Amino acid sequence: MRHTDEAPAVTEALGRLREKGERVTAARRAVLQVLDEARGHMCAEDIAERVDAAEPGVHRATIYRSLQSLSELGIVAHTHVPGSATIYHLKHSAASQHSHAHLQCTTCERFFDVPTDWLGPLGDRMREELGFELDSQHAALLGTCADCVTERSTN
Repeated sequence: MRHTDEAPAVTEALGRLREKGERVTAARRAVLQVLDEARGHMCAEDIAERVDAAEPGVHRATIYRSLQSLSELGIVAHTHVPGSATIYHLKHSAASQHSHAHLQCTTCERFFDVPTDWLGPLGDRMREELGFELDSQHAALLGTCADCVTERSTN
């Protein structure tokens, strides 16, 4: 049964779960809704807090297991962030209809999304010269954003 306030991306993700023969649980539905409504990148702890507010009684361990299984099923993407918590987003949400890589400023810690095709030449060269397949969505690339570079140069 479709919830009347369910976003199209959540409906699509739940349909993909059913197609794969997976159960649609309250925890999975709540995790998907939180990720769809997210503005920015969220770690598991942030997701758990929002799920708890929306669905009190869903155990935190269940939320973490839901994130794990949804990632394994290809419905949720996760990105490892050096020195920080892994971040998650819904792969087919309106906010992320294109595949993207993540950049993180090491000074202010903000994230930036960039199209994965920007990294295409690097991936091609790695494949040709090393036989290495780059997964550009799986880890954040670190650097310094323009605002922090400007601030550093004016100080």
